[in-house]
Amino acid sequence: MKKSFISKFFRVFFYCVSITFLNIAMQIAAAILLLFAVMVFRISRSLMTGTPYSLSEADITAIAHDILLPSFILSAFLTFGIIWLAHVIFNRPFIKRLSVNKASFASISAAFVIGCSLQMPIIYIMDIIQRAGIAPELFDRYAKALEPLTENQNIILQIIAIGIVGPILEEVLFRGLIFHQLRKNIPLVYAVIIQAALFGISHLNVIQGTYAFFIGILLALSFVWSRSLLLPAALHIGMNLSGIFMSEYGEYIDNTTTFAILIFSVLLAIAGITYLYSKSKTASEDITARP
Repeated sequence: MKKSFISKFFRVFFYCVSITFLNIAMQIAAAILLLFAVMVFRISRSLMTGTPYSLSEADITAIAHDILLPSFILSAFLTFGIIWLAHVIFNRPFIKRLSVNKASFASISAAFVIGCSLQMPIIYIMDIIQRAGIAPELFDRYAKALEPLTENQNIILQIIAIGIVGPILEEVLFRGLIFHQLRKNIPLVYAVIIQAALFGISHLNVIQGTYAFFIGILLALSFVWSRSLLLPAALHIGMNLSGIFMSEYGEYIDNTTTFAILIFSVLLAIAGITYLYSKSKTASEDITARP
């Protein structure tokens, strides 16, 4: 019995960790692939035109910046394709595991609004912590990690890569597959915490990983309440899209308006979460129950 439990634990652990790091590995692979493709294209063009081509460190940095968002999109398709293929090879249900069940338009809209509303409170809390002088080096790393994603990037590419494709892939991985596997084998509370921890780790920096952990808990709860991946996906998309909006236009909002938006956002998020919980088919169930 004990041996069976240990074996089962390691199978589940390996499954969850493998999916998490596959996503990271595919991001690196996609970036390398696109970088190589661009370099080959430029060298080939120079050979055909007879123009000498030299590649400096600055050129590589510029190319890496230009391919960053396209590499996110490519890595999403690579990750999805590999996982789908693995499920086909091992004869495992893929779409069924994702629980893309029907959800009402009102619930999906509420989830999207919650996501949009959470961005401002998170920015405000982070600003308070940063002004208090807590972990300045971590905030510096966080700023440097996010800068290439928004600095001189095409807004349409940001919306597609960060606002839509990224959230959908992450919901497929973390709430659709990892959370599904955890719920089958351990109590719900632990499943929620573990998938949120893996979600945070996948962001590869402490600051973003910390708030991603708490957002991961909310995303999992929205999935539990609705039994549909559509709600956490809508919430995640709303949050990322509002983050893009704030990075592009936040500097033009004055302090008074910012504070008013903050208060409104908090109230809207609370109202939205309350609405989703009240509409939940599982609201009356014990939080420790298994599916």
